[in-house]
Amino acid sequence: MNMNEYISSGILESYVLDVATPEEMKEVEMYASMHPEIKLELEAIEKAMHSYATEHSITPPPQLKDKILAQIAAETSNSSPAKEPVTRSMNEGASSNSRFSTWSIAASLLFLISATFAIYYGVQNGQLNSSINKMQQANTALSDSVKALASNMDQIHNDMAIMQDTAYKVVKLKGLKISPESKAMVCWSPADKKVYVEIDKLPSAPSGMQYQLWAIVDGKPVSEGMLTAGNGLHHMRDVEHAQAFAISLEKAGGSETPKGDIYVMGAI
Repeated sequence: MNMNEYISSGILESYVLDVATPEEMKEVEMYASMHPEIKLELEAIEKAMHSYATEHSITPPPQLKDKILAQIAAETSNSSPAKEPVTRSMNEGASSNSRFSTWSIAASLLFLISATFAIYYGVQNGQLNSSINKMQQANTALSDSVKALASNMDQIHNDMAIMQDTAYKVVKLKGLKISPESKAMVCWSPADKKVYVEIDKLPSAPSGMQYQLWAIVDGKPVSEGMLTAGNGLHHMRDVEHAQAFAISLEKAGGSETPKGDIYVMGAI
C-alpha cells in the first residue's frame, strides 16, 4: 500500500470527522497502529483543526444567558409539561468526540450562531429582518473560516508528503551565538534540486530588514531567496551540491553575499 496515496485519499479526514463507514473506521485504526506516519497524520489533522476552531471561537454577549432563559420560561409556561430529558453518560461517545475536527465544530458553530442570533435579536428588538441579517453575516464569516481551514489542510498534506518522501534530506538549522533559541528546517532533494524551508523560530525582523536563506555550495554561499511570513514549508530556489544551509538577516530585498548576522545554520 502506498502511504502517501492513502493519506491524501481523504479517508483520514472522514475518520476525524466521524463520518467514515464502520469498515473505514476499523481500517484507519488498523493502519494507524501499523504505520507511525498515519498515526502522526491523524494527530496533525486533529491538532490543526482544534487549534483553528479555538482561534476562531465566538463568545456570545454576557447577558444572553438570562434573556434566553427568560424567553424559554415564557414559552414553556403556556405549553404542556415536557418529558423528562434522557441523561447520557459523559463517557458515552468519548472515542468519537476525540476525533472532532474543526469542520465538524464549524458545522455546530453555524447552527449555534444562527440560533443564538435569532433568539438574542428577536428578544431584544423583536425584528425578524435584523435577525436574518445577523445570521447571514455569521454564515458568511463561517464560510470564509472553513475555506481558510481547507487551504490550511492542503498545506499540511503537502508538507507531510515532502517530509515523508525519502528523496528529501531533512536538515535542521540550529541557532548560533547571536540567537541560540532560533530554529529552522530545510527539506532538500539532491535528485531534483528542490528546496523547502520552514521557520521554526526566528526573532521578528526589524523594519527594513528581511531574512535570507543561503545554501553552502563548494564552500561558498548561494542565495536561495528571501523568507516570507507564514506557517509550513516554503518553496525556495533549486540548488545542487549543497553541503549546508544558513539564514542571515539582511536589508530588505537581500544581497548577493551574506552581509548581516547569521542566525541559524545546519550541515547536511
